[in-house]
Amino acid sequence: DSLPRKGMSNVSRLDREVWAEFLADPDTLLPIYEEQHAWLLQHDRATTRHGMPGLSEDVADDIHPPAPQATERLVLQRQRLGQDFFRRMILAAWNGRCGLTGIEDPRLLNASHIVAWHEDAQNRLNPRNGICLNTLHDRAFDRHLITFDENLRMVIADDVPEQARRALSCGAEKRLRLPERFAPDPTFLEQHRQRFFSHHQTGPA
Repeated sequence: DSLPRKGMSNVSRLDREVWAEFLADPDTLLPIYEEQHAWLLQHDRATTRHGMPGLSEDVADDIHPPAPQATERLVLQRQRLGQDFFRRMILAAWNGRCGLTGIEDPRLLNASHIVAWHEDAQNRLNPRNGICLNTLHDRAFDRHLITFDENLRMVIADDVPEQARRALSCGAEKRLRLPERFAPDPTFLEQHRQRFFSHHQTGPA
């Protein structure tokens, strides 16, 4: 079988029109989301204390870069809001489940960009540029240690050690399970495969 191409087959005409407008200019919704996020931070102490989990672009806790200037802080805040907005869209589209293992705990799930945030500004918030993966597979996918072939089967790089290969394969479906809405765009998956193959000589997992 080849990769399903429908993507939005269960979406109404109005949904299509709204999403077409959103995808043409995703930043139009960010000011609204900023207001909601600011309200949430004021009224939800748990959110303020722990932050939003599952952003693969988060800076590691043990890394302390120089304090950014005012303009840099504004850009960083907007980037993080955009990433959190993207995460919420992806987890909603995938019904809060990892597409490979079915894991449902949101603390263990990430919204994985297929084409990285810094590589394609136009599609940073495109829900068809995302996959819901658990933290292990998200890290491997982000670092091009795994990818998906045309039939959505996971491919693991040949240079991944055997123990890690077993961990990646354990509990994983043979094929990525697609969501009802906003299935990954085949063009983005092909870009990821090309980047993967440019780094590795591989065979099916």
